[in-house]
Amino acid sequence: MDPKARQLEALYAQQASSWVETMRDSGPGDDRKFVAWLKESPRNVRDFLLMLSLDQALGEIDARHMVSIESLIAEVGASPFAARLASPARAGRGRRWRRLAAAAATLLVAAGGAWGWLVHGRGDWKEYATATGEQRTFELEDGSVVYLNTHSRVRIRLAAHSRDVRLLRGEALFHVHHDVARPFLVSTEDAVVQAVGTQFDVYRRDDSTVVAVLEGRVSVTPAAPPDLSGGAQVSPGAPRTPAAASRRLDASEEARVSHAGSVSIREVNNVSDTVAWRERRLIFRDQTLERIVAEFNRYRATPIRLGGGSVGERVYTGVFDADDADSLLQVLARDPALEVDHSGEAIVVRLR
Repeated sequence: MDPKARQLEALYAQQASSWVETMRDSGPGDDRKFVAWLKESPRNVRDFLLMLSLDQALGEIDARHMVSIESLIAEVGASPFAARLASPARAGRGRRWRRLAAAAATLLVAAGGAWGWLVHGRGDWKEYATATGEQRTFELEDGSVVYLNTHSRVRIRLAAHSRDVRLLRGEALFHVHHDVARPFLVSTEDAVVQAVGTQFDVYRRDDSTVVAVLEGRVSVTPAAPPDLSGGAQVSPGAPRTPAAASRRLDASEEARVSHAGSVSIREVNNVSDTVAWRERRLIFRDQTLERIVAEFNRYRATPIRLGGGSVGERVYTGVFDADDADSLLQVLARDPALEVDHSGEAIVVRLR
């Protein structure tokens, strides 16, 4: 196992072990955060159960029974397996590790159904998706990790000599496991991105594809528009013919590839802002209101609308909670040039 893979494995183990320690004597909000962490990935459930078993082998934990694990079980849902783990006959002396295991096992069983709609087999391809406001993390068979942002969809195929990802919608952050023999390719309608062992973010926007490199190096190749002269139908996410030579992208650089195939590359001083969504934060630096509202709407069932004119061209800088659109609306309401209308079903922002 290479050093990066060992580091990633150690990080997973440390997170799971930390949750075992946290749940010994949890504080306000820990139960909710614990369940949210379990729901991020079946990998988290597996690692937690493993660490919990190791901890139990070293002795009893939480003898005071400070945490209501039954409420966690109720929150993640019931399952026969969890019921057996938490039953008086098995829990006997009320050992907390059994009840924690029941909560995690419940989620593991539930994940079998939940991931049924997230993962769809298409021959050798598997498809993963997230709903509005939802984020998911999953590990591929090769050890690579994919972080899928809200309202996004990817199709993935791991073959003997290649690893292919088609970003069909939205945004994903990739932490690629090094494998020289199998190139890792991410394609959109605008570009093909190749990496060997690196971290990079790909965002399929309405007007372009944006690639940002956090670590390592990737190559970005514009894709030619499909030839529809013969009336042929092009399936979504289908591979595209390269339109031009590849461009190299190093860490802290961002490339924007338009539908027409033009590529613009710039250095990004705060590339971590690009993936702040992993912490459900939205960071904007001199961004137009049109772009800001578009980002917020990816997390909202009811969108914010702009009233037309030049309102969308106004520029703002700020850090916001992705789940708290009111924080943005409060900022806009203090702008004397704007009016925020809450009277109808939608929230409309317009010039006064």
